[in-house]
Amino acid sequence: MATVESGGVEISYEILNPDSSKVPIFFIAGLGGTRGSFANQSPVFAEDRPVVLHDHRGTGESAKPLGVYTVENMAADIVAIMDDAGIATAHMVGTSTGGAIIQILCLDHAARVQSASICCSWPKSDAYFLRQFEMRKRVLAEMGVEALTLMTTPALNDPKFFTDNYQQMVETEKMMIATAPPPEVAAQRIDAIMAHDQIDRLGDIAVPVIVVCAKNDAVTPPYNSVEMAERIPGAELKLYEDGGHFFFMVHVDRFNADIADFIARHE
Repeated sequence: MATVESGGVEISYEILNPDSSKVPIFFIAGLGGTRGSFANQSPVFAEDRPVVLHDHRGTGESAKPLGVYTVENMAADIVAIMDDAGIATAHMVGTSTGGAIIQILCLDHAARVQSASICCSWPKSDAYFLRQFEMRKRVLAEMGVEALTLMTTPALNDPKFFTDNYQQMVETEKMMIATAPPPEVAAQRIDAIMAHDQIDRLGDIAVPVIVVCAKNDAVTPPYNSVEMAERIPGAELKLYEDGGHFFFMVHVDRFNADIADFIARHE
């Protein structure tokens, strides 16, 4: 475990298999922000190369001040980790908010990005996206973190997977409630992603990109991924038939294989 200061905020991170000479891979979480989001990926990829995991500012073991939340700042945190760890370039894999962060990295820090896997993400917060997160903020303010968690979990998960793994979902919800950031911080993190808009800059991305999403993603529907793939020069697009927003937790082996294949082609 290590920490680095980024814009005055202490960011907690760790590197698995740090002695490997291969190009590292960053797994960058969604709005939840914690390194545990990739429990099905990090140990697998760490068998082959360094894997870098971190807690977003405002989550997990990273600092949680007020007034420091933008997607651009979250991208700067990745660069700060790279500088601190002596990493020149890395493969970037991000889900949801992590994919938004990667868009910024590809645009503003392209020399640090070996390849980019943008998963279940979005290029611009449209009316559908904004309504969802306005209501998340309202539920958080009026009913609290438990109500917010219980409301959002079904939307994040594939319906059948949620039903078939209901007890696991309940346990995950308990953990999320127990480890949630302060409500004021959570609200500001929501504000940050609601402000995300890189759609008119995507044509400037010049690093290898694959865009991945499930067709039944109810949070960032696949039209977002289709548009990103159309706008990013040379981008690949892969759509899963199902799996919901958290499709990478449903189709674990396939997702891992797809990402490994893409990375292998861009070493």
